[in-house]
Amino acid sequence: MQKFRPIAALLVAVIIASACKGDKSPWIWKIEGKTVTLKDLDAAYSGFGVLMKDQLQQRMGRFLPEDEFKKFLEDPDATGNPQLAEMFKSLGKDLFADQYQDMLILNMEAQKEGYAKRPDVKAKLDFLTKYFLANMYLFDQLKLQDIKISDAEALDAWQKAKKEDKRLATVPLDQGMDMIKGRMVMAQAMEKQRTLMKNAKQKYRIDTNKDFDIAEHVKKSREEARKKREEALLKK
Repeated sequence: MQKFRPIAALLVAVIIASACKGDKSPWIWKIEGKTVTLKDLDAAYSGFGVLMKDQLQQRMGRFLPEDEFKKFLEDPDATGNPQLAEMFKSLGKDLFADQYQDMLILNMEAQKEGYAKRPDVKAKLDFLTKYFLANMYLFDQLKLQDIKISDAEALDAWQKAKKEDKRLATVPLDQGMDMIKGRMVMAQAMEKQRTLMKNAKQKYRIDTNKDFDIAEHVKKSREEARKKREEALLKK
């Protein structure tokens, strides 16, 4: 089976994986004398899981509780879906360990060559740090696990959904209930997110430069790019 090696997952691991010194867990590798322990791997794997859980929720079309996510990682066949089980198997810690070792080697190479000191690279790493920190904080604040949908609410919503979309008529009831509960949780989560962002923004003073319009700036940039492209074609 081909290893699941998304570049973004390696990036998030670079940013949030931390070396845990002095722990008593078994060591896995020693790279240039630096010990990498099971605890180090677990820390990186938890960061990897943040990104993978979000992608899986999009694929599954529903919210995936943390305990359910961990259960499926430990026992992929518990998903009851062969395709989903294979996906979870590809996310196993054993397969991730190879990615983590590759990441550490590449990180050492980048540090040795001064790559991380390049202004463009520093800017990207700064953005990625802010991006993942903001999103992890947001999900913690949303407390999606506290959003409860009763079977009665879900059944009512499922019946309405089937009337609106005839293709759902062939979907088994248990799958349909899971699907609609996921949609309802995400709908409530979006509402909570809007409220959280509104309240957060009210705490900060935000001044907008009235002499600069970002939309107009992008429009002009695209127009200039189009002209250059057309001029280049005329010269051929």
